[in-house]
Amino acid sequence: MEKKRYACDFCGKGVQNSNLVSFSKNRVHKVRRPNLHAHKMKIEGEAVHLKLCTSCKRTVRASEKVVKPVAAVSAH
Repeated sequence: MEKKRYACDFCGKGVQNSNLVSFSKNRVHKVRRPNLHAHKMKIEGEAVHLKLCTSCKRTVRASEKVVKPVAAVSAH
């Protein structure tokens, strides 16, 4: 069985291991996971499902927006 990779498909941000340290200096291991979302986009005409972190999803959505041309205003 293959282990699922818990990481962003765009930037590669993945899990981090850390310790929660109490006042009495007891350490409890914690796994920090990225905030991943499913995102569907077209790459070379094919629909592809990706797992993106929120920062990459914002970047992709901003680049997908179409800029509308502004109408020229003439002053008479």
